Amino acid sequence: MKRAILFDLDGTLLNTLEDLTDSVNYAKVRFGYKENTISDTRRMIGNGIRSFLEKSVNNDLTHIEEISILFKDYYKDNCNNKTIPYDGIIDVLDFLKSKNIKLGVVSNKAIYATSKLINSHFPGYFDVIVGDGMGLKKKPDIEPIKYACDKLKVDINDTIYIGDSDVDIKTINNINMDGLIVSYGFREKSELLKLINEVYDTPYQLLDKLKELFI
Repeated sequence: MKRAILFDLDGTLLNTLEDLTDSVNYAKVRFGYKENTISDTRRMIGNGIRSFLEKSVNNDLTHIEEISILFKDYYKDNCNNKTIPYDGIIDVLDFLKSKNIKLGVVSNKAIYATSKLINSHFPGYFDVIVGDGMGLKKKPDIEPIKYACDKLKVDINDTIYIGDSDVDIKTINNINMDGLIVSYGFREKSELLKLINEVYDTPYQLLDKLKELFI
């Protein structure tokens, strides 16, 4: 029986696209770069903020340090303006809590924003929160997963990881752990199915799968 579940954040628990888009546009338009659309951000996010910012300026690094500072300062205060949980996610978390499953978040998002968003939208649900800036490598490296499992005092073999992207699939494969991938987040279903055999299109489909595992 599995004892813990680790979740990705962006595209899995929360729809953060609008606040990310507003923040990157605030930071880069003053340097003459074209604004991101929501679709642009959806495609670019997943490997951490630095990677996201570099992709947002087409890897033109002329002003990347200034843009990075502006983005972080703005996003710190505005990361929760339009961000919302996906419909059904609270039901997923409530079910897992009712089964005494330990819960964690492992994100490539900066820890300041990860903690702020989790504490705002899901107070009391998660036993460990891991984000960029804690001195750990980013996914798909296995280090943040191992760190979270150590904090939860569970074996990786007793843990499931849930995410929404190719980065999450690579993470699961790198550490050889059980995982579930959702397609309602930041990657197209067709893209995900090239890498994994099954995806879950809504949090309610994910909940049905978890009920199979834990009832």
